[in-house]
Amino acid sequence: MYEYEKIEREMLQFWEKEKIYEKAKEKNKNGKKFYFVDGPPYATGEIHPGTAWNKAIKDAMCRYYRMNGYNVRAQAGYDTHGLPIEVKVEKLLEIKKKNEIEEKFGVEKFIAECRKFADRYIGIMTEQFKSIGVWMDWDNPYITYKDGYIEKSWETLKMAYDKGLMHEGEYVLPYCYRCETTLANYELEYDEESDPSVFVKFRIKGKSDEFLFVWTTTPWTLVSNMACMVHPDYDYVKVMFGEEAYVFAKGRMHEVERVLGKSGIVIEEMKGKDLEGIEYEHPFQEKIKKEYRRRVVLSDKYVTLEEGTGIVHTAPGHGPEDFAVGKENGIEVFSPVDGEGRYTEEAGEFKGMNVREANPKIIEVLKENGALVHEERVRHRYPHCWRCKTPLIYVATTQWFIDISKLKNEMLAEAKKIKWVPEFGKERFLQFVENAPDWCISRQRYWGIPLPIWKCGKCGEMKVVGKRRELGEEVKELHRPYVDGIKFKCRCGGEMRRVPDVLDVWFDSGNAMWAELTDEEAKEWGEISDLIIEGHDQIRGWFYSLLGSGIVRYGKAPYRNLMMHGFFVDEKGEKMSKSLGNFVPLEEIVKMHGADAFRLWGLTNPVYEDLKFMWEEMKEAKNILNILYNLESFLERNYGAKKKKAGKGKIAVEDRWLVSRMNSVLKEYNDAFENMEPHKGVKALKNFIVEDFSRFYMKLAKERVAENEDGAAMEMIYEALLFSIKLLAPITPFISEHIYQKFYRKQEKEESIHLLRIGREDRKKIDEELEEEMEIAGDIIASGLMVRQSTGVKLRWPLRKAVFEPKDEKVGKKIKNVNGIIAKMLNVKEFSVGKGSEKFAVGETENGRVYIDKEISEELYEEAIVKEVLRRIQQMRKEMGLVEKDIVEIMMDGESEIVSIVKKNCEGIKKRARAEKVEFRPFKNEGKEWDIDGKKVEIFIRKR
Repeated sequence: MYEYEKIEREMLQFWEKEKIYEKAKEKNKNGKKFYFVDGPPYATGEIHPGTAWNKAIKDAMCRYYRMNGYNVRAQAGYDTHGLPIEVKVEKLLEIKKKNEIEEKFGVEKFIAECRKFADRYIGIMTEQFKSIGVWMDWDNPYITYKDGYIEKSWETLKMAYDKGLMHEGEYVLPYCYRCETTLANYELEYDEESDPSVFVKFRIKGKSDEFLFVWTTTPWTLVSNMACMVHPDYDYVKVMFGEEAYVFAKGRMHEVERVLGKSGIVIEEMKGKDLEGIEYEHPFQEKIKKEYRRRVVLSDKYVTLEEGTGIVHTAPGHGPEDFAVGKENGIEVFSPVDGEGRYTEEAGEFKGMNVREANPKIIEVLKENGALVHEERVRHRYPHCWRCKTPLIYVATTQWFIDISKLKNEMLAEAKKIKWVPEFGKERFLQFVENAPDWCISRQRYWGIPLPIWKCGKCGEMKVVGKRRELGEEVKELHRPYVDGIKFKCRCGGEMRRVPDVLDVWFDSGNAMWAELTDEEAKEWGEISDLIIEGHDQIRGWFYSLLGSGIVRYGKAPYRNLMMHGFFVDEKGEKMSKSLGNFVPLEEIVKMHGADAFRLWGLTNPVYEDLKFMWEEMKEAKNILNILYNLESFLERNYGAKKKKAGKGKIAVEDRWLVSRMNSVLKEYNDAFENMEPHKGVKALKNFIVEDFSRFYMKLAKERVAENEDGAAMEMIYEALLFSIKLLAPITPFISEHIYQKFYRKQEKEESIHLLRIGREDRKKIDEELEEEMEIAGDIIASGLMVRQSTGVKLRWPLRKAVFEPKDEKVGKKIKNVNGIIAKMLNVKEFSVGKGSEKFAVGETENGRVYIDKEISEELYEEAIVKEVLRRIQQMRKEMGLVEKDIVEIMMDGESEIVSIVKKNCEGIKKRARAEKVEFRPFKNEGKEWDIDGKKVEIFIRKR
């Protein structure tokens, strides 16, 4: 019985006790170097099944290269800074607002709690990863909060500054008012949100009854309205609706008439450029303090006819596009919002209100002023904080940036050199890089790499630190608040203080290639990875931050090959979530089916497609492993103590075919792994184990083994199973090791399956013609078995004849070498190619028709009964735990017809059953009663 929990526990103990991972590394220390870099997961909780799938893919790839002699560097990594941990710690400490960290709790204590939290989950996650068989340098992971890692990251930032690639500037950025920090575009998490959709009229200055007709889904930003945008080339109209005239884009007439519920009369047409400079009144100027000359400006980039009215409300302090247009037209950036997302005094009567919560109040004011024309609700995708899930706002803020605009051409050129799987991922990545803004690297938080920038309060002079020694004095660690106390004298006589921000957490992981290495290791391994593997969400994340950092550091992409996998989802393709009730914990999956089954199932899925979780597929994966377990049991029972050598006679066709298949599968397997499509290799191997080896070859081989032939069949089984577990070792490391230790260890020289070499195929042993012949034979056999099933004759019972009538005589000639195999598999005495008889049962195949004579003669019936008896004897031997060499004595009693047939064929039964003698007499209750073709038979076996 395949006891996966026991096997996995014992193999983990064996690897640890015997230091097999260390021995695998030592064995390959002079091999070709393969630098794999682990994209660091956040140390924030127990691992998701998707995280386990990610690590299983990585582990399989690293194991593959290790088993091909490569010196693989696979250091586990953990991302430990930033909001992912800060938000968790705030909840644990019941901190409600950011200012409580400094004013009540203390930054030093908060940093210590964040480190403690990270360390706890690093320990938990490490044990979980180990439990699913992942081999990495767990005793020495790279951790982003370590001082050595921070110093290497500072070094990169210093390079950016020295190369003129870093600046401080004002931009409009996504902002989380709960976490009180800016976010980068790639940190946004979009989700459905219901917001007000309002149509508002802005009175044109000097006109009592003419208005600009404007639409917005963010009424709170109307407080900061400074302009309206129109497209210079679109057609606009002035339309009378009752006593008032509204100006909007002609192409949106149907939408305006819908919201107004009536038709209008066009009284004037003009181009958008004709509207430029028209001034208008703020719809509730009396409520706010900000006086400004608000006017119409032109934009051919940000005005469309897809929604709204063709006139865009513009608040340069609250929208990236608005900000850009404002800069072009010299419009003031007005953003009366504080760090907690509340209006400031400049917002007048709205002071102190949370901006998003102010939407109803704004709408109420618009109604009171007669400026609200129409109100409804709209559901749309809206950005949320990736950690606390709060809906974001956009605000104008001064931040620090890396000048991606100056690096973009280099980034695109280098990105094109990277080998991607899948290729379409590269196209998406190039598009993202093409449109990427400058990289905002500053965050207004605590637990992160401190921004190593010191600025003079008197003259504005800057100093960027790249090494710990440049601080000029020793600090406890390179975190806040310790580095905050460092000050420098400026040459102007003023004092330089550190800019209090920390770095974007993506800048942390973007330095992984070199920050995980010591200076000596960097010389040995270089700073460019041979392979990285992550999900497609990292197009906007790690893949991008690595590329940007690499270009800053040495003008090159820091990785050569990239595998991009899909998401782990439920069977409907939806994201797994506890709140949705469709989440399945990894522990439950592994408890039910085992880590190997989870890995085999996950690695069968095309790596770049989403992995849909299905219990039935997990069960199928476990069943395949059970086949391996049973094959080992058969081998152990029948192989004997010493490695067998096949005789020197003619090699059986099925043996030549199996050798050919092993080499063909090995080629397909190697190609798949080396082309970063391991699922293709896994599928080829699964098909070999289940179809070629277990269901096909073993049926032929068992008969040869039972007949005690020259050892060739057992030797082929030995080699085929060793081949199977060797190729499975990177995929299902536990059962592969278990079978190796249980049976092969005493035959082969290596201490572990994972110390063997996978090797290359022997092309001379690949017989494509024979494989094609056997494929046709398989088609004939499958059809023939269906025919037999339809007749109700058991497969164990021999029949006289089968005939194959091919559609093309070339097909008939192709199978001449495998006719004997077809006869054996169909259990017929004779198989031929020709014209079938109408008296025979018939079935269709792709290549022709299969006819089978279903009549059973007395001679065939006797042979069938002998096989039935032998099957019961073999089952009893198996239940007794006997092996091939064990000789038995058999006693039988039962109905006369069965006993008579056994007596007649006694010598053959003795040989096949490994029996010294067979006695026929009544006996007491020691035996076992069987029903054979409706007749009772008692059999007793004892070991001699």
